[in-house]
Amino acid sequence: MFKSNEDFTLSTYSILPILKIFYRYWSPTIYIVLIQFSIFNFHSCGIDVEDPTQPTPPVWVQKSLPDEWPERGIDAHEFGIYLEWAPNSGENISAYLIFRAEYFDQNDSLSDYELLTRLESESSALLEYIDTDIQLRTYFNYKLKTEDMTGNLSDYSDSRSYSLLPTVQLSTMVPNGPIDKLDGARQLRWNYGYDIEMETYCLTITTDGNELVWREVFNPGNYTSAVESWTIPVSVSLEPDEVYKWRIDTGAQYIDDFETAGSESPWATFLFVGE
Repeated sequence: MFKSNEDFTLSTYSILPILKIFYRYWSPTIYIVLIQFSIFNFHSCGIDVEDPTQPTPPVWVQKSLPDEWPERGIDAHEFGIYLEWAPNSGENISAYLIFRAEYFDQNDSLSDYELLTRLESESSALLEYIDTDIQLRTYFNYKLKTEDMTGNLSDYSDSRSYSLLPTVQLSTMVPNGPIDKLDGARQLRWNYGYDIEMETYCLTITTDGNELVWREVFNPGNYTSAVESWTIPVSVSLEPDEVYKWRIDTGAQYIDDFETAGSESPWATFLFVGE
């Protein structure tokens, strides 16, 4: 205890230099500790603090070569353009965003990328989408973004482009039907217009249970009429009285052995009756 006001005044003046030194060198440390303590209390009280870290951009699945099966990556589909990409594993992704731009051949220009669709994230091994809102013979460019649980968006992915050509019509494919017989001649026929910028065919045959039997890429054999045919090689094993499915794809505008334009017919069927 101080015996007098004078003792108190003297003692106060004697500790002022110490307080100044303490304030100068130790107050920033105390301030930082208080901030860290406050953040800890926010988390412990259930208050979320947003993570500003961007998720990584999605990665497209590598496109398969024309004769490979199953088909992978960007490709023609019976109803549009098929897109496929890999999931962002290890990140809290809530959605994938697909952006699209249209290429104008007349003036060699590309439109702005606009949001095509937003897909909620799923835990599947691969992600896919079919763009059905398209025009034939038009190149569309696609980019992807991811969105995480806190609303952060990634940068754009690389771009992929494709153009859909007219398809071989199911009504022109012969044989077609579960009781439509294919005999020992093994000949398949279809119609196609050669005014269309198609360069190759790709014919696929599967069992009725979707197991691959044969797949081959070949050049058109007839450039003067709308009727085309192909004979199944004798080396291809077909079981008598079994139903098979077959399909005709077209390809064009090849870059590094990959087509960038094409089409995919509906599946036709035939009943093989033996040699």
